[in-house]
Amino acid sequence: MSLKRIIITAMLIMGLVGLVSAAANISVSPMGNIAAGEKFNITGTTTIDKVKKIGIEIFPKKFWDELVTYAKEDNAGKVRFKEIASSGDTVSPTGINMVRFNTDGTQAYQTVDVPEDYALVIVPVKKDDSGKMAFTAEINEKVKKVPFQKGKYHMNVYDASMAIERPGTIMPNGWDVIKKKAYPSTTLSNIWDPKNEKELEFVEFTIR
Repeated sequence: MSLKRIIITAMLIMGLVGLVSAAANISVSPMGNIAAGEKFNITGTTTIDKVKKIGIEIFPKKFWDELVTYAKEDNAGKVRFKEIASSGDTVSPTGINMVRFNTDGTQAYQTVDVPEDYALVIVPVKKDDSGKMAFTAEINEKVKKVPFQKGKYHMNVYDASMAIERPGTIMPNGWDVIKKKAYPSTTLSNIWDPKNEKELEFVEFTIR
């Protein structure tokens, strides 16, 4: 191989590495040891351009695994939750449906109980002393009145810049578990609109 070809090849490789390293993402710091009933912090950084808020949604791992299995049936992948109102009552939810958006345009519904060990918090992103865009969330009694119990947990950490916060709303987000993308709650009539697609990081941790 000639020197010229070697130089060109090296430049191409360096360019590809640069593209990979420049990809916008979310990084979450190691969770460490967490004891049942205690407060704990979730910290991390992001390279997403113009990110304003980070959403953190915590599920019991068993619940999330069942959600993923349901979402992936027939290669659908997309799932969200919809509150079920009692007959003639559009205000007070009496349950929740897990809605799968199938590739043929149909929707499938499965009634589920909201797990007790579930929490959703949205925190601002700030530039730290080193210039990194960082976020911190303390999971305390303001986030969840009853502390998390022992067990394994799955956590979705995503760009919530477009999310509209609705206190008391149960699981407002949509997820594409195949593409690994988040679709935060917005006023868009079509939650799956590509412009509503946000970066998503999966994290698992254990409370002992």
